[in-house]
Amino acid sequence: MWLCEKAPQCRGISIPKPANESMPAKADTAYDAVLQLLYSYSLVPGQHLSDQELACKLNIGRTPVREALIRLAAEGKILSAPQRGYFTRPLVEGALLDSYAVAREVLAFALTRRRPHFPFTGTSCDDLSPGELTVRAEMIFAGIAEGSSNCEVCKIIDKFCFCSHPLRMKIIASELHAAFRESLSRLTEAMSQFGKATTLVESALMNHLDVEQRAIAHVVQEVNKGRLTEFPRVARSF
Repeated sequence: MWLCEKAPQCRGISIPKPANESMPAKADTAYDAVLQLLYSYSLVPGQHLSDQELACKLNIGRTPVREALIRLAAEGKILSAPQRGYFTRPLVEGALLDSYAVAREVLAFALTRRRPHFPFTGTSCDDLSPGELTVRAEMIFAGIAEGSSNCEVCKIIDKFCFCSHPLRMKIIASELHAAFRESLSRLTEAMSQFGKATTLVESALMNHLDVEQRAIAHVVQEVNKGRLTEFPRVARSF
């Protein structure tokens, strides 16, 4: 089974950092910087990612940026096309529907494996900005995954959150934002019972995923309207 770098922490084990590792490696710093930048880049599906442009924008050398892109492609967060380079993932309806189907099963499994008294705290969604609402949803998904103490679950949900991030951003910028905020509010309230009332949390979770999933066709149509790109056809071969 794949093990993440935080495997001991997933199991509740605290390991002190060696004195000679007080600073993160250059490759890890580049990865984190590129990943954060991609949260805005991902709003343009199928966009080419130039290591030179990323290096200039982030003021980081091209070699660690290239290593970060290779790692992100290996994780499935971006796509690599031979002779063409790296691209943000296109919004493809079938692929998104498949990812939600997997996420539902994995999150439902995680709820059955949660650690007793796993803490979750979250303020009301009423005053959250659109961007904060997206982060709140993804924090909840990640929290449920982490509560299972299963690194493979964490890996799957981490990829799901990243790849479906642009979908959420589009939802909360559309007429569907009210339904999104309402269902997320119910999920946030239910999470106060995380580790105690599994049925309550699962019901609220699946209801919120329903809201997101029902928006897929509409969002994909709006995003891809009038766009002429061959990359989605290439992407399906990966």
